[in-house]
Amino acid sequence: MREPLTPLEYQRWMSRPGRPEFKAPGRLARVPLISRIGDAFFDLSLLVRGTLPGGTSAAAEIETRELNKRDPRYVYYGRVVRDGGWVVLQYLFFYTMNNWRSGFYGVNDHEADWEQAFVYLFEEADGTTRPMWLAYAAHDYQGDELRRRFDDPAIHRVGDHPIIFAGAGSHGSYFEPGEYMMNIEPSFLTPVKDALNLIRKFWIETLRQGDPANAARRIEQLISVPFVDYARGDGLSIGPGQPVEWTPLLISDDVAWANNYRGLWGLDTQDRFGGERAPSGPKYNRDGSIRMSWYNPLGWAGVDKLFPPSHLPDELRERMGEVEAELAQLRGQIETEREFLRDVALDVEALKATDYFSALHDARAKELAARQAEFQRLVAREMELNETQLALSDYLARVEVGDYGPPAAHLKQPHQPTPPVMQRRAIEVWAAVSGALALMSFGYLIVATPRHWIAWALAAALIFGAIDALARGRLARFLLSTIVALAVVCSIILFIEFWQWIIIGGLALIVIYMIRDNLREVRL
Repeated sequence: MREPLTPLEYQRWMSRPGRPEFKAPGRLARVPLISRIGDAFFDLSLLVRGTLPGGTSAAAEIETRELNKRDPRYVYYGRVVRDGGWVVLQYLFFYTMNNWRSGFYGVNDHEADWEQAFVYLFEEADGTTRPMWLAYAAHDYQGDELRRRFDDPAIHRVGDHPIIFAGAGSHGSYFEPGEYMMNIEPSFLTPVKDALNLIRKFWIETLRQGDPANAARRIEQLISVPFVDYARGDGLSIGPGQPVEWTPLLISDDVAWANNYRGLWGLDTQDRFGGERAPSGPKYNRDGSIRMSWYNPLGWAGVDKLFPPSHLPDELRERMGEVEAELAQLRGQIETEREFLRDVALDVEALKATDYFSALHDARAKELAARQAEFQRLVAREMELNETQLALSDYLARVEVGDYGPPAAHLKQPHQPTPPVMQRRAIEVWAAVSGALALMSFGYLIVATPRHWIAWALAAALIFGAIDALARGRLARFLLSTIVALAVVCSIILFIEFWQWIIIGGLALIVIYMIRDNLREVRL
C-alpha cells in the first residue's frame, strides 16, 4: 500500500472530475437525541484511539485503480470442505480498503478487508448435489442468524445464482438490498442498559404494560451509537450475466500464503477497540488463532446440528425406533414402580393406627413422598416420549414429500433493511447540530447555575426533547412519555414526604377490607 495522501493531494483527489457522490438521508435524524450525543462521544474517542491516517482511503483507491489496469480480473477465493455429510463451498472476497467511516459515515476504516459467504450442499442418492443453505458474513449476527434456506423467497437471484448485497465501505453481506441500521453499544453504557431492562421487565412483564419487543428495541437505541450499512445493490455487479465475471482461485491448507501467514493484511493502528486495525487473512484471527469459519464452517452458521436432507428419513426412522425402545422400557419400569408405591402407601396407612409406630410411620411417609415424586417423574417422561414420537412421525411424513417447514423458522432476528426514510433538510440539519447544542447547554447550566443545575438541566432536556419530537413527528408520544415520567417522579416525591401516612392509610384499607370480608362470612 502506498503512503497516505498529503492534505493538498487529498483535496485534489476529492475534487477530481467524475468522482462518485454518495447521498443518503441523515442517519442521525433516524434516532433519538441521546443517541446523537453518544455519537459525538464516539467521534471524540477517535482522538485517543489508534485510527487510520487521513488520506489512506484515497491512496487505496488510487492504488486499486492502478492494480486493476495491470490485472482487470475480479477474483474470489474458493474452498471446498466435506464434513458431517455436507459439502461446504466457502467463497472469500478480498478488498483493498474498508472505508466505511471516511466514505459512508460508518464505524471504522482499516486497510484491507476479507469477507466470506458459504453454500451448504447435500448429496442425493444418485450422487448429484443440491444446495440447502446459504450463509453470509454480516455485522452483529452469528450462528443460525447468518444463514437462509436456499428456497427462501427473500433470497434474490440471477437465474439459479443467489445475490450478495455488499455494504458500501463495510462490505458486510446481506440477502436483501437496502439500508441496515447498526447499533454500536459502548461498554461503559452496559450498566445503564441493564438497569433500564430491569425496569422494562417489571413494567411490561409484571404490570402487563406495553410491548416487550418494542421496549427492548427502544432501550437499545437509547444507549447505542447509530450507524447505517448501505447495501442498496446499486453499485458494481459481478457474476454470471453481469458486465464483469468472477475469476475463481482455489485455496486450502496447501496454499502457502493462506496457511503460513498469520499477520495483518495492512496497517496495525493498535486500536484498543480493534475496529481500525487491518484484518488477518482468510484462515487466521488477529491473534493468530484459526478462524472458526475455517476449521468448523458447519458450526460457524449453526449447520453442525442439522442432518443433510438426504439422511433425514433414515435418521428419523432410527430416532423413532430409539424412542419406541425407551418407551417400552419406561412402561415396564412404571408398572414396577406403581406396585412399590402402592405397597409403601399401604404401610403408611396401616402405621397410622397407633402412636407406638409414629417414628416408623414418619420414615415410611417420607419414603412414600419420595417414591411418589419419582413415579410422577416417570409418568411425565412417558408423556414427553409419546409427544416426541407423534412429532417425529409427523415430521417424517412431511420430509418424505419434501416439506421442510417454513424457510425462516430458524431465525429469531432476521436481518432486514430499515424502511426508506424521506427526511426534510431542516430535520437533518437539526439532527446534526442538536447533540452538540444539548451538550453545550448542559455544560453552561452546570457552570452558571451550580445550585440549581439539576432542575435547569431537566428543563433543558424537556425543551430539547420537545423540539426533537416535533421535528420527527412524534410530539404526542413524547408528551405521553413525559406525563408518565412526571407521574412516577411525583409519586416518588409524595412517598418520600408522606411515607408514614401512606403506610397508615394502606394498613387502614387492609383492615377495613378484612373486617368487611369476615363479617360477610358471619352473615352467611
